Amino acid sequence: MSSLTVREALQRASSFLSEIEDGSFLAELIIRHVLGWTRTDFFMRIDERLTVEQWTEIEQLTRKRQAGIPLQYLIGEQEFYGLPFKVDASVLIPRPDTEILVEQVLKLRDPEKPSVVADIGTGSGAIAVTLATHSVWRLYAVDIAADSLRLAEENSRINDVADRITFLRGDLLTPLPEKVDILVSNPPYIPSRDIEQLDVQVRNHEPLRALDGGLDGLDFYRRLCAGISEAVKPGGLIAFEVGMGQARQVEQLLLDTGCIEQTLVVCDLAGIERVVIGTKV
Repeated sequence: MSSLTVREALQRASSFLSEIEDGSFLAELIIRHVLGWTRTDFFMRIDERLTVEQWTEIEQLTRKRQAGIPLQYLIGEQEFYGLPFKVDASVLIPRPDTEILVEQVLKLRDPEKPSVVADIGTGSGAIAVTLATHSVWRLYAVDIAADSLRLAEENSRINDVADRITFLRGDLLTPLPEKVDILVSNPPYIPSRDIEQLDVQVRNHEPLRALDGGLDGLDFYRRLCAGISEAVKPGGLIAFEVGMGQARQVEQLLLDTGCIEQTLVVCDLAGIERVVIGTKV
């Protein structure tokens, strides 16, 4: 027996999400996910009737989103740099800001020239998989969490680059078996005291280990910089994503290593200094 039409389901789901920014669009995404429809399907078939089971699933997902669970975790996917990635609560949801980090690395080093790259704190594998997709490079993807690595490996298979990425479990630079030409990382950088001020869907649902950067948010940069001389080849590139207001401090941490000959700070689309890059002597 049929229940609501898609149009009626959209109205109801949108009402549940009325207090959330872009609630109507989120409702549409949930409906399309349950039905397996494209956006064209959605508008062409909006007056079709749902089964009771379909509406029940839509309502359940909508209620969970209303409670603060990120949509990406509910539907299990997120696009990054035009590529599909599976995500779950074991990893940070890939964000557009990190695309700038990837873009800069591909801009500053020839993607067609063989290089060895390390992505430290790979999470979903978004950085490593994207770099592999757009280059001939060989990569190491490192994470301390086994569940994150399993998901990252799955994403490498989904995007057909599993043969060029070696996944290593361990703490930051420790697992690397050789020096690399490019070291890239989007480490945890939220100051511990600021965690409680984050949006509820981030604070309560994304993994704390991927957010908390210590007292001032710089703990992981200090530890990474301490290992650069041993982990990166002469002339190698180091590229970090940073939080708001941290760029100049991280730049100084790189310079304080004594093995960085030049640095570059790149802003995101909002004009915030988002990426810090160094070149090793």
